[in-house]
Amino acid sequence: MSLIQFDWVDIPGGAFLMGTEPPRDTRPAADEHPQHALVLPTFEISRCAISNGQYAAFVRATGHAAPGHWSATDSAQFRDQHPVTYVDWHDAQAFCAWAGVRLPTEAEWEKTARGTDGRTWPWGETAPTPKLCNCENFVGDTVSVLAGGDGASAYGALGMAGNVWEWTQSAHRPYPYVAADGREDAVPEEPRVVRGGTYNHPMRHVRCADRHAVFASARDIYIGFRVVRDRQAKAPATLHFDWLAIPAGEFLMGNDRLATQGGGAQTSYSLASRHVNNRPADLDNEHPQHSCTLAPFKICRTPTTNAQYQQFIESTGYPAPGHWPGGRVPLALLEHPVVYVDWHDANAFCRWARVQLPNEAQWEKAARGVDGRQWPWGQQLPDLTLANYAQDMNGGATRPVGCYPMGASAYGLLDMAGNVWEWVSSAYRSYPFEPEDGRENPALPEQRVLRGGSFYSDQARYLRCATRSMSYPHRRRDHIGFRVLAAP
Repeated sequence: MSLIQFDWVDIPGGAFLMGTEPPRDTRPAADEHPQHALVLPTFEISRCAISNGQYAAFVRATGHAAPGHWSATDSAQFRDQHPVTYVDWHDAQAFCAWAGVRLPTEAEWEKTARGTDGRTWPWGETAPTPKLCNCENFVGDTVSVLAGGDGASAYGALGMAGNVWEWTQSAHRPYPYVAADGREDAVPEEPRVVRGGTYNHPMRHVRCADRHAVFASARDIYIGFRVVRDRQAKAPATLHFDWLAIPAGEFLMGNDRLATQGGGAQTSYSLASRHVNNRPADLDNEHPQHSCTLAPFKICRTPTTNAQYQQFIESTGYPAPGHWPGGRVPLALLEHPVVYVDWHDANAFCRWARVQLPNEAQWEKAARGVDGRQWPWGQQLPDLTLANYAQDMNGGATRPVGCYPMGASAYGLLDMAGNVWEWVSSAYRSYPFEPEDGRENPALPEQRVLRGGSFYSDQARYLRCATRSMSYPHRRRDHIGFRVLAAP
């Protein structure tokens, strides 16, 4: 979840007229007709185009490449409020994935600009002037995304005419607009629609209906974007998380070659990988041990339950886990951890509940504390009073969360060892853990880290606080779930 804020404009559901009709409009291009009525659901769109300042936060957080023209003398810090430019469609998509938003379709973009009265420009029928918009080289450069209040659309969106072209999700295809015909699919080979015109375009090209086709790989000084989020039902008041506060400070992450197990026996951790892709038996993926300093955070005492996830399903219509009969969780499993959820499902829940997945370091500190313990409860080897593991001895299934109070971590967290593996936000990369190296970029198609072991885990070492497993983010299994972190 991103750390930036958006100023959202509500766009009510309903019909509007899209495109232009040549007999009634002398300005249209050939790709703007036939004019047609379109019905859209309610959505929210950012009042302004994404600014350099907002995009810089994304670059810092994920390691995504900065726009190529940013330099020591011309970067976001000097033009924070100007629209970000020199971003292609893929850059915009990466920002959206990180921020939990999306690009508007061109229909959503046009309704935001045009309203329901078929106006020519966002503000009405008056020809553009420098007070209304930044076009025709009135200024000869971009201006702040907050400028042009006199030229706001009927819904209050700014900068919908001039300043920068804005990427939409849509491929450029003939009208009438049909969202289900494939134009909204992520097919990068097709040119994408940009809308709104730029600071050097004539007034004809800043009309609400004007549309241009640009290849998705294009970057230019006058191409930017704004974002949309679907109006989601709010998480109900009955949704409860039992938060535990983890204090700020330093802890040791990972392991060195030798780790002390219960009874003082020394176990050598081989640095040679015995399995492909460093599966959790390969303890070398925990090296080198290193110090991490974290800000304070709050994390849920237990993994997310079926009962909590069912509230999400009922509130949003999101698909239920496939093993729930009739799309509803059996009563006997309500307090079990939700399973058969992939990394994307976990993030969808988080966006709805206004929470987030912990990163790998936050998870390990919550499990391990600051004394370097091997398991959440200390140095004692696991047994069936401490954790749900070793399926051959323990029934081979999940148990209700919180069933093993003797296995609590130093901070009071439960089920940090066994029951289910837990998704974290982090991509699987080598140590040391560096959150700024891109591993926290949700747009990258990398394997994601799983922590904690599960009821399937047949050996105690899989349950250690430092154990790292990984899987592709689309994987769903009966022993994979997640827990959540309170949003900052």
